[in-house]
Amino acid sequence: MRTGKSAALGTAVLILLLAIATSAEPMPAQSTAATPVPELPVIDKIWPDVNLNAVALGKDGAAQIIDVHLLRLFEDGAERPLHFLGSPDSPVSVALVIDSSGSIYKRKPAIVAAVTAIVTALPPDSEVMAVLFADQSYLDLPFTPASKVDFSFLDRLQARGPTALFDSIVATENHFIAHAKYVRRAMVVLSDGIDNASNVSMAEVSRAMEQPGAPVVYVCPPSKANILKMQRMDGQIYMSFLARWGGGVAFYLDPDPAAAAAKVVSAIRSQMVVQFTAANPARNGKRRKLKLQFPDNNLQVRAVPEYFAPAK
Repeated sequence: MRTGKSAALGTAVLILLLAIATSAEPMPAQSTAATPVPELPVIDKIWPDVNLNAVALGKDGAAQIIDVHLLRLFEDGAERPLHFLGSPDSPVSVALVIDSSGSIYKRKPAIVAAVTAIVTALPPDSEVMAVLFADQSYLDLPFTPASKVDFSFLDRLQARGPTALFDSIVATENHFIAHAKYVRRAMVVLSDGIDNASNVSMAEVSRAMEQPGAPVVYVCPPSKANILKMQRMDGQIYMSFLARWGGGVAFYLDPDPAAAAAKVVSAIRSQMVVQFTAANPARNGKRRKLKLQFPDNNLQVRAVPEYFAPAK
């Protein structure tokens, strides 16, 4: 059920998914039938069409619903025609990536409260998966209708051991893109951002997050005051990077987990999906830079700043 701590990036996702299907000791509440092993690497089947998840934010950071027809998208400087998918409040696929390492031992109640609030407030018919991680990653909840989630998986938040945040993000992103049902997609990372056990680099994490069809990434770190008190500014920096690469935003979990969860849900519910056809249909694995423009300067529309074309 786990990605080996010493596994290289090229095999990390495969190990996680194969273990789900073959482990002699599956974790409770897991359904091996619900998690078939996809071909690796994962290739977006609709290529050269690209689905881009995005979220609009006001100057106060609150999510906004906008007229998507006013959006303009540029790929490597060239404007691309847009189609619009997945209206606000339509079903969404959500991945929860939850830190279970020793550094969150004082924050476990806040994490449990936030996760429960997020799942129960998602749009009808949405689906949720959850990965708990310390130095290894566990798929503790395969994609499940949000209305049928058994929250007992949160009992396995052990709050012990080192942290392999980057390894877990890479594994979750690939599994998520292979199995998510809906075009509206979001990932919520609940962690202090400390990573002391991963084998992948930050560059490899950003590439995994910037794939066609990737979710918007929201991060829920501790408050800035708590981070300063713990002298863990590197974790704050890492979480900021994850939000930026994932086209999302940070919502601080402290001091009010319910308020943070409400902000996350508001952003998820207002997300939009724009679809465009890649200017270059080649499967060359190369970076394509993106820029979204909206005429209202009081709003910013966030999405991944670039993506990588599928490789051959």
